[in-house]
Amino acid sequence: MTLKHNLVSRRFVEEHHDRCSVCNTEFQDGHTTHLGYIKNGRLVYTSDCCAHEIVTTIIRHIYQKRAYIKPTDETVLWRFMDFTKFVSLLKDKSLFFTRADKFEDPFEGAKGLLKNKPKWDNFYKMHMIEAIRTVPGGSNLNKTDKELLTEALKLVDSLNQIGKRQVQEAFINCWYENEHESEAMWKLYTSTLEQGIAIKTTYKRLYGSLYRNPSIHIGHVNYIDYESRFTGINDSFWYKRKSFEHEREVRAVLIDHFSKEPFGKMVPVNLSELIEKVYVSPTSAIWFKDLVKDVMSKYEIKKRLFLSNLTVHPFH
Repeated sequence: MTLKHNLVSRRFVEEHHDRCSVCNTEFQDGHTTHLGYIKNGRLVYTSDCCAHEIVTTIIRHIYQKRAYIKPTDETVLWRFMDFTKFVSLLKDKSLFFTRADKFEDPFEGAKGLLKNKPKWDNFYKMHMIEAIRTVPGGSNLNKTDKELLTEALKLVDSLNQIGKRQVQEAFINCWYENEHESEAMWKLYTSTLEQGIAIKTTYKRLYGSLYRNPSIHIGHVNYIDYESRFTGINDSFWYKRKSFEHEREVRAVLIDHFSKEPFGKMVPVNLSELIEKVYVSPTSAIWFKDLVKDVMSKYEIKKRLFLSNLTVHPFH
C-alpha cells in the first residue's frame, strides 16, 4: 500500500534529510531512502538499515546530499533594513523573497564565467553522449556518432535554456550570520542610516516562522572563485563570488516554477516567532526610537527594542 506524499511527510523528510530517523545512521550518496509508517503508526525516514520496519510506504528516493550547508538551530542571523521596509514587514506579516534575476549581482544563479562556457558545454556534451549510448535497454547501441552528437547537443541546449529560466523561478531572502552586529551591514543595507533597523533572530526561529515550509530551503552561501570552477546544474543559487564573503550570507530559497511575480514574492511569516530582538541604528535620534516603539505597539509586536550596541562609549 502506498500513501500520498503530503505536507506533513514532506516536512518530515526535510527535517530528517541526512540521517535515519530510527537508528540515526548517516545516509550516503546513492543510498535508497524510504519514507513510511512502521507498525506502531509512527512516521519514519530511513535507508535500507531500517527499511524492513516500514509496513506502509509513502515514497522512496535515491539520496543526495543537500546542495548547501544547513545552519545549526542557534546560528544567529540579522536582517538590516530601512524603516519603510520594517513597517511593510509588520503590516504584511510577510518576508519579501526577491526574484533571483532582480538582484544587482549578475552572478545570481550563474554556472560560471561566460569565457569558460565552451568547457561547460563540452563536458555536458560528452556526458550526454555517454548517457544516450548506455541507456538501459540498449535501444541506442546502433546510433551513429553523428546521431549521438545531434541528440547530445539538443540536451545541452535544453540545459542552457533551463539555466535561463531558473533565475526567474528562484526567490531569495537574505540574512547576515554573526553573533554581533556589523557596522558595514548597517551602512550597506540602510539607505538612511539614521533610520535603519535590524532584526535579530536564529536559524531555528526563521525556519519555524516560515511555518516549517518544506519548499523553502535555508542554508549558508558558499563563496568561490569562478575563474577556477563551475557550480552545479541545480545548486548554483548557493554560490557567490569571493568578493562577497564579507556578507556572511545565510539565505532562504524558494523555487516556484509557476510564479508570474515580476520582482518577488511575499511569503507569510509568524513575526512573534521570527523576531527575537529589534535594534535601531547607532546614529538614530531619540524620536526615531520612540516612533519605532509606537509602530511595534500598533502591530502588537511584543519584543524589546534596543539601541545598537555600536553606540557604547570607550575610555582611554
